[in-house]
Amino acid sequence: MEKRKAGGTIRGVVFDLDGTLVDSLADIAAAVNATLVAHGREPHPVEAYNAMVGWGLKQLLVTASVDNPFAAEVLETAYQDVLVRYRAHPVVHTRAYPGVSDLLAGLGNRVPLGVFSNKEDGMTNTIVRTLFPNAGFRSVVGAQPGKPHKPDPTALLEILAAWGIEPSSCAYLGDSDVDMETAARAGVVACGAAWGFRGEAELKASGAAEVFADATAFGRWLGAHLV
Repeated sequence: MEKRKAGGTIRGVVFDLDGTLVDSLADIAAAVNATLVAHGREPHPVEAYNAMVGWGLKQLLVTASVDNPFAAEVLETAYQDVLVRYRAHPVVHTRAYPGVSDLLAGLGNRVPLGVFSNKEDGMTNTIVRTLFPNAGFRSVVGAQPGKPHKPDPTALLEILAAWGIEPSSCAYLGDSDVDMETAARAGVVACGAAWGFRGEAELKASGAAEVFADATAFGRWLGAHLV
């Protein structure tokens, strides 16, 4: 996997959701902690989830219960419990990060915009519609049964193919090593959101071509690289 350099023209932008566009940690933690307690396990402080998220809710449940793992036959039931709880309260504490709404408004119709998340597809779309009703995303894609999750780049490449855009002309903005690996495997420009759950050091270590302190800085960079 070769890191795509960030010197060319950007013709499309795809965003990760959690830790990039929105701070959703408290709502995720509430759903997982309630499920852990219901199944006789200890909850975690909200901040502990910073290092656990990124691989989807089922893997998060596995990680959060590592000290008292679920038996295989119980894991699916517990996962469905998490989904029920999270679907019931997806946007209680979840908010857009500072500058994100202005960034999206400023991009307007200048380039196609998309979201690609490991969050379940329905909840991904619910959160995007709730917090960014006027953003004009052309594609919003979350985790779907039978389809690979990030860091597999298949869904990202499908988005770009539908847009008619070469991967090398796309910027993918995310906050974790999972996102940077996804970008590298897709051949897009890997952009790091240092304001998210993981921070600058992880993003640089995992191959980010560019790392940004805030959404405004990313917007300035985009402004110099758009068509």
